[in-house]
Amino acid sequence: MRRADVLSRYAVLLCVVLAGYVVDVAAMTDIEARELGYKVTAVKVAIQEPAAPGAMQAITSLGHDQRYYVMVRGWLTYQLQGDRSLLEANPDQPEVRARVDFVQRAIRAIDLE
Repeated sequence: MRRADVLSRYAVLLCVVLAGYVVDVAAMTDIEARELGYKVTAVKVAIQEPAAPGAMQAITSLGHDQRYYVMVRGWLTYQLQGDRSLLEANPDQPEVRARVDFVQRAIRAIDLE
């Protein structure tokens, strides 16, 4: 398994844990929980494919919601740290460099609202 896949799985796990602290899941309806799941999945896909249309919108739509800001910000920060580590080990990875640039822009976008 590639290191990026492992980091991605840890990031999803981190988001699930943070979501438990931020959101009272028991109070959510099934529809709300499903919608949140779709949004989290969209963020995961956006991070994996930063050039995809709507990638930045997927992140900012969830990140601008104050209930999920901490979760998304933590996820992006964790992803950025992992990708920077990958680049330090092997700077010849254009897909990782593109993801680093995208994640940095995404963090700025949700921070500046």
